[in-house]
Amino acid sequence: MTVAPTRRGALALALGGLALPAPGRAQGLRNARLVVPYPPGGTTDLTARLIAPRAAELLGGAWVIENRSGANGVVGAELVARSAPDGGTLLYSNEVLTVLPFVQRNVPFDLRADFTPVARTVSIPYVLVGGSGLAPQDLTALLAALRATPERFSFAGSSLGSVGQLATAALWQKLGVETTFVSYRGTGPAMNDLVSGAVSLFFAPLGPAIPLVREGRLRAYCVTSAGRQRVLPEVPTLIEAGFPDMAYEGWTGIWGPKDLPADFVTRANAAVNQAAAEPAVAARMADLGLTPLAETPARFAEVIAAEIARNQALVAAARIQPQ
Repeated sequence: MTVAPTRRGALALALGGLALPAPGRAQGLRNARLVVPYPPGGTTDLTARLIAPRAAELLGGAWVIENRSGANGVVGAELVARSAPDGGTLLYSNEVLTVLPFVQRNVPFDLRADFTPVARTVSIPYVLVGGSGLAPQDLTALLAALRATPERFSFAGSSLGSVGQLATAALWQKLGVETTFVSYRGTGPAMNDLVSGAVSLFFAPLGPAIPLVREGRLRAYCVTSAGRQRVLPEVPTLIEAGFPDMAYEGWTGIWGPKDLPADFVTRANAAVNQAAAEPAVAARMADLGLTPLAETPARFAEVIAAEIARNQALVAAARIQPQ
């Protein structure tokens, strides 16, 4: 009888077939800097720090995380795009890269031409949160208040082109309103202003929002996933509120410069997939509402192409003008 391998077993077989070096024996896989193009504290930075140490260990080296924020992730991404394709400099970023050319002027690289996809790492649900002092107590009341007095509210965004910006624009369309949108340099700064009351609402990655919701410093109104989240089971979806096409999730991934050697890409992909699936990492991610992914570089490239096309259409429909 043939037994289908589990995902973990399949990963182990893949890694075994690739003969990954034991820790301490680089076997041509040098140490690297892993550039995170956002400030510390956001989901992209957090998941990089969860996955990178173990992935690098499996490759027999070390990945040093370097936060290079600026221009909505462009500064760090451009640094990697202009680096030598030798595995010494990698990018750990997110889905924003697939929408940036449509919302930001003069992006100095082409995601498909100037990078090599290595691994998509984690899918990220989003949650609409507001400050604890905000008057509406639930989603129904909030939507009514937004319709009646949109000028009272402002929305934060972790960057131009983020899932949060797309979800905000889509919600405005559904309600027939427009409020103030404030773009920040990452989730951390946006969350700080939300807690302080400087901005009203934020479609935020679920992970960083959970502790603040549990502490009562933020109120969760809805999630943007297709179903409710295990970590916030009482919080409804926007689909439940009557918006069947309002499902938005983000993701993170690793890229190298273009022309990264295929053997390095294959080995790094296998190591990253195993690192993300290991029990300690997967359990921590589950606590944050995150789901580890295990995809090939080819599948990652397909996702990128599909999301570029989708996001171009979304931005045009929302009439978002490049800034």
